[in-house]
Amino acid sequence: MWDYLVRRWRVEAALWACYWNALDRDDRTSIRYCADHSLLLSAFWLVMLVGGLMAFGVVVQFLQGGCR
Repeated sequence: MWDYLVRRWRVEAALWACYWNALDRDDRTSIRYCADHSLLLSAFWLVMLVGGLMAFGVVVQFLQGGCR
């Protein structure tokens, strides 16, 4: 079990590096491959989406209620 977790972490780290390097090169095929196979990237973008929506909600709430 430990070996599986270590291998999985190494694969995720390699896919993370692959994704960001592919973005720098604008290599669409590699970007899609890395994004499709990485759980870490999926979790990262989900957190970014939720964080963005929460920030948007705070701005909307401020604009609706004003500063109290």
